[in-house]
Amino acid sequence: MINLHRLILAQLCTLLTITISPAWAQDATALFSEYSNRIHQVRIIDRLSGKQAGLGSGFLINAEGLLVTNYHVVSEYTDHPERYDVEFVRLDGEKGPLSLVKVDVVNDLALLRLDQAPGYFIELATTLPAHGESIYSIGNPHDLGWTVVPGTYNGITAHSLYERIHFSGSVNPGMSGGPVLNQAGQVIGVNVATAGNQLSFLVPLNRLNEFIAQPSPEAIELESLDTAIATQLKANQAEVIGHLVNSAWETADFGDALVPGDMAPYLSCWGFSDDDPEIRYSHSATTCNSEEQIYLSHDFGTGNVAYQFNWLETNELNTMQFYNLYQEKISNAYPDNDAEKEDVTEFECHDDFIRSQSLSNKLVVTKAAYCVREYKRYRGLYDVLFLAASAHATKRALISHFTIAGVDQALAQKFLRKFIASVQWK
Repeated sequence: MINLHRLILAQLCTLLTITISPAWAQDATALFSEYSNRIHQVRIIDRLSGKQAGLGSGFLINAEGLLVTNYHVVSEYTDHPERYDVEFVRLDGEKGPLSLVKVDVVNDLALLRLDQAPGYFIELATTLPAHGESIYSIGNPHDLGWTVVPGTYNGITAHSLYERIHFSGSVNPGMSGGPVLNQAGQVIGVNVATAGNQLSFLVPLNRLNEFIAQPSPEAIELESLDTAIATQLKANQAEVIGHLVNSAWETADFGDALVPGDMAPYLSCWGFSDDDPEIRYSHSATTCNSEEQIYLSHDFGTGNVAYQFNWLETNELNTMQFYNLYQEKISNAYPDNDAEKEDVTEFECHDDFIRSQSLSNKLVVTKAAYCVREYKRYRGLYDVLFLAASAHATKRALISHFTIAGVDQALAQKFLRKFIASVQWK
């Protein structure tokens, strides 16, 4: 019976290969043949060496020579315009300079302009494909040559803070910023990232349309770019954190307390517990985070939200042993976003004790630290880290921690007050 099943499966796979692959190949060939002159490689050129320091893909969106790519493709240039230039390379090898028009760091998009308008472009679709429909990603992976990758449209990713299309196909480095076309040759998304194993992500059509529709100068003044990016980040976090502050939070039993559970659909929560008798204590933990960051540079991400709770208890460790364990768990708290010393200041922390009444009318004392570090280029934005550890018991303890990345202090304070009030002792 098993061998028969394998034989049927093998015959079915062969049939699918014969009937589907040639159609995909024919569609991909036709699309690339028609639109190859409208898709360009985008190169970041180091001025001193004259060699490429980064590359991606891009595509023309109007007859006046406007070209879309990802922000992360040109971020080295925006960070160090004195060191780099941006150029395009066509399929036939022709090269030319590109000037930056505007960026959208939240959705990882950039708009550039060719000096000479070619007069042709790729049309944007009016609607997204149906779930399961074939779509085609185009780009130049690893500078190996132009590639058309057929795949499947699978809708907008679930639990996503920053909307992305789930694409069953391989988007490799160098393809970032390239177009993804429907079967009519219209753009439905922009290559942006991959998780490997035919799991890739695209900036969706609606975000691209919104970006293009925003007023555009002929070319942006690079001196004002940091201010423009800071404005985008503030608006984004005002929406994200404002939504969290104004929404009702679910609560969940956790040790001797009630703590915030799922705050929003775009925050994924995971649990862990360890009750091995050999370690002489029990440990439970929950972690919730947005699992996404806004790309600012190779070592600097922002825009994420994360919070964690740890519960420890023991009947076997003495007070000193439990205190050492407690301190070890507390020391593991760290900000959940990437940043280097050239990006942010050192954390400045304020320590205090929080006294509250439990639901059983007992006094509970918690030691808390509220820490902030400021962004050096994007003024008025901060990373905020909060850490609280209960101090009212010698054998049972709760550790609470949250990180908000890239937020103004007034909004962070509102989130802090709600977070503290949402932890209730039984």
